[in-house]
Amino acid sequence: MSISTRIIAAIDIGTNSIHMVVAKVSDSGFEVIAREKDNTRLGEGGGDMKMLSPEAIERGIEALGNMRRIADAHRASVFAVATSAVREAKNSSDFVDRVSIEAGIDIEVISGVEEARLIHLGVLQALPLSDKRSLLIDIGGGSTEVVIFDHTEELFVRSFKIGAVRLSNRFFPYGSTHPASVPSCSKFIASTVEPVRREVVKLGHEIAIVSSGTGETLARMCWMLTHNETPRSMNGVTFSFEELRKVTAKIVSSSMEERAKLDGLDADRVDIILAGALILDTLATSFSITSFMYCDYALREGVLLDAAQRLDPDVNNDLHNVAIQSARKLAERCDDDPSHSLNVSRLSCMLFDELSHTYELDPHHRLYLEAAAVLANVGLVVAHARHHLHTYYIVRNADLIGFTDHEIEL
Repeated sequence: MSISTRIIAAIDIGTNSIHMVVAKVSDSGFEVIAREKDNTRLGEGGGDMKMLSPEAIERGIEALGNMRRIADAHRASVFAVATSAVREAKNSSDFVDRVSIEAGIDIEVISGVEEARLIHLGVLQALPLSDKRSLLIDIGGGSTEVVIFDHTEELFVRSFKIGAVRLSNRFFPYGSTHPASVPSCSKFIASTVEPVRREVVKLGHEIAIVSSGTGETLARMCWMLTHNETPRSMNGVTFSFEELRKVTAKIVSSSMEERAKLDGLDADRVDIILAGALILDTLATSFSITSFMYCDYALREGVLLDAAQRLDPDVNNDLHNVAIQSARKLAERCDDDPSHSLNVSRLSCMLFDELSHTYELDPHHRLYLEAAAVLANVGLVVAHARHHLHTYYIVRNADLIGFTDHEIEL
């Protein structure tokens, strides 16, 4: 391991669940080596999340203690942030102090705007968005963050107190659905974002992105409308507003028992998916969104990169470097002559750059060309004969960071 390489554990303490990602971070990207998740439901119960229940506190401490042990096993530096449930609770200091003492983790309670910034940072590592104005929606348990950005420049950042757990507690307690509760919930969401609606619509967007658990569940449910199985990677999966409408209608019209059998819906989200679907459906209407793309990276990856910058200001977060570094690491493991592949890649990019002056070439295709050249011979690790087929299998099933499932297929 080089001097500039560090192992970092980033922990996202959310309203619905606690996530941890452990990764090797260097000045050219990061490599995930462990992930952990615990559905602690810190924001459960009534009172609009003004207090953390004793039971929720105990679950949180136990989960974080386990994550601390995993981080220690990897000799990782731990960075933990807490969001809506903890920042709003009157007894948040009790939880933070006990976690510090009993689990050995110091928690940074972040604001909604800081949460949005870190989510944006995480999303930039997973999707090629450098030349697209993007609208990002991250539906959490206690809050929903909305960011409009041109690559790294943020044009609009807001955090709204509309989350899947919060609204489930308020409008659908214990999974019950009153005839008036669905329209009441939708009206509440619409009125919450109405003060900024015109600004969001005026700024506009080329692509709308959803991230985190609720977004992934809805993306998967939309995908299952026309497919028999989920894709190998959800990152980059797209779905239309019409598909979201169909999924939302299915959720609204089903009982809790029926909902549990819906294709693509995880059992641990059955009681909160209705509120989550209404949030995304209503925001799509308010902000004139016609289609979405799901991003697999969110807050915890943003915390990871932010922590790396704090430890080493020279760390480069550029998406291109993250993606190419991921491809190079695979080539180093599988190609018997990686220097040859890197030279082919260099020459290919030189040709692309020269030809781009004559032809209208998509700049994203340069990244695909560079990565393809780097990875062209990884199948040699299996056999020289028909090594192109072995290469396809390895690339198709590798954990390549910074590329969508469709880009990996290309």
